Amino acid sequence: MGPSSAMMSAKAEEIGCVLSEPMVDLWKLRELALTEGGLVNDSLRKLAWPKLVGINPDISNPIVTTAQPSTSETSIPSSLDSEQIDRDVSRVTWHLLTGNQRSRNFQMKNKHRKRIGTLLKKKQRRLGDFLNLTLVQSYGEEDGEEDRLRYYQGYHDIASIFLSALGGATSVQTSLPIEGESKAQANVGDIQEAHTAAASMGLTLACQVLNQVSRSHYRDAMRSNFNQLNAALRLIIMPLTAAFDAEVHSHLFDCEMEPFFALSWIITWFSHDVRDTSLVKRLFDFFISSHPLMSIYMSVAMMIHPLNRIEILGSDCDFACVHNVLADLPKNSSNVGWKYIPGDGGSSGYVSGDDDDASAASGSLFDQSCDEPEEEGSQISSSVLNNPRNARVPFQELIDLSISLMHKIPPRNLINLAHRYHNEITLQPLMAEASTIALLQPPPSRCLASFADSDWVLKQRLREEHGLKLNRHQRKNRFKLVNTDLEYHGDEEVMGSKNSTKMQNKLAFKAIIASGTGPDGRAEERKIRQRRRMMVRSVAVVLLSVFAVMAKTYFSPTGEELHGISQRRAEFREAAMEKDTTVPDMANDSNRFSEGTCAKKDAPIDLRIESVEVAQVVEKPEIKETKQKLPDEDAEPKTEEDTTVCNNDEVSCFFMHQA
Repeated sequence: MGPSSAMMSAKAEEIGCVLSEPMVDLWKLRELALTEGGLVNDSLRKLAWPKLVGINPDISNPIVTTAQPSTSETSIPSSLDSEQIDRDVSRVTWHLLTGNQRSRNFQMKNKHRKRIGTLLKKKQRRLGDFLNLTLVQSYGEEDGEEDRLRYYQGYHDIASIFLSALGGATSVQTSLPIEGESKAQANVGDIQEAHTAAASMGLTLACQVLNQVSRSHYRDAMRSNFNQLNAALRLIIMPLTAAFDAEVHSHLFDCEMEPFFALSWIITWFSHDVRDTSLVKRLFDFFISSHPLMSIYMSVAMMIHPLNRIEILGSDCDFACVHNVLADLPKNSSNVGWKYIPGDGGSSGYVSGDDDDASAASGSLFDQSCDEPEEEGSQISSSVLNNPRNARVPFQELIDLSISLMHKIPPRNLINLAHRYHNEITLQPLMAEASTIALLQPPPSRCLASFADSDWVLKQRLREEHGLKLNRHQRKNRFKLVNTDLEYHGDEEVMGSKNSTKMQNKLAFKAIIASGTGPDGRAEERKIRQRRRMMVRSVAVVLLSVFAVMAKTYFSPTGEELHGISQRRAEFREAAMEKDTTVPDMANDSNRFSEGTCAKKDAPIDLRIESVEVAQVVEKPEIKETKQKLPDEDAEPKTEEDTTVCNNDEVSCFFMHQA
């Protein structure tokens, strides 16, 4: 069950409150983007996405009023890959048409079908212009031609989502290109023309956001080749899979599966495999707010999810079978636009369901397009409110699982994990590319910013710079803005002092983990286990000490017993000294030892020992004497006195044994 409409409306109001503050709390905004529903609708995304990627939208000159659309066609400069862009854009349909438009295209007859076809071509041409403008604008920000952003197949799927969310209407904007932005002198004219064309087409904001995301999250994919990206996939995906699910990794390893099965997931943020446009926008909320490596963590989470791993392990250990199962995993989370064909064994799977537009209409009813702009407000996509066709593996579960995986193994530990997984022969060429892999570098500072100026603050400052009068509402907010500046500078001092940990504790912990700068979860678990072992050892030592004290108290004699023992010892010593010069009466001594207190079983042990000592003192001379005078064969029989001495020897031995 997805979130209710009331919950999403309340969340939209909360996001609006965060964005309306003079200083936007970006960590709070990231936390809201990670939770159920994301940023809810495109109206909020237009305000939130620029803040999250670290840019401020161009604020029009307040002196200039709304301009009239130009009647002449705007010339669009061509990028280095314009031919490939035209070929790929001609095949894009799903993320350009809304659900209602796709439904009408299927249901209506020739007249309406032609109208939808004309609208589709118009949007495809707009998408191609958007791609060319974004790439041409990026050329001025690189020093050499090799460092320029290059188009790749799949980039058009990403651009269609940014165009749908940020493209807006076709009205002319008054934003002008930023002076001094160009660095390459050979393309100054094209870059200036691209800025002008983007402003006239209402694509300035969309181009800026896509350009920024391309440099931070897609930099490895937008090089002249995929060498860095392939090395990153080899270094990360299989070691992560082995660390979190050894059984799935063993199955993939046995069928010689390479990590390139996840390439389309990573370079398109699942927009190529998921056809529900509003759901893809929700995924973009998540990826924009997270570390650039989050798409790889999401790919691993897609495989090790309990339901998906059952399908992987249930497939035959064959490369083709396993690859087909892996390719269909995203469809378990959103099967809009796909049909499931059951079959025997591994023959079942998904096929493109172009005639299933009725379900697509329900799943993407409120998708925004350039000709049907979304109304301002808190309109909520229906796919946010419920899972289309009861998705078996909801994407929100995958999002939470991805964050937990990054918590256990943060990005800074991936190189060490790769060293433990790969052998030296495999690792050496991969590590040669590691220093040039943008995904393995620390995220840019703009992705970790804590605050950003609100849009209305920027507009008000611009009016003050131009010397324009402020209205009553703006004058009322001036005092609020001054107080906010003081608080903001105070927060900066706190962040730079030793009390910065207190500020970090107030931030959203989940968003910090998703940013890749959170604590090492496994290290924390090891510390917890060590603390538990230390506690167990301490408790064991305390228990043993208490037991020893109790045993000593229980078995040790009391004061009266010790006093009695000392008196008896003195008496025995006096008796021994008196009998040392005389021959003792062995018969009487025998009776005394047998009937006395020392012969009793209940007598103290010390008394028994003392009795044995006395017996040894008395009998020792006689024993030596008997040993010296051994009987001969012709000796006479023993007398009564000799028998008594022998009996006394036996009594002494008995007491010694008892002691």
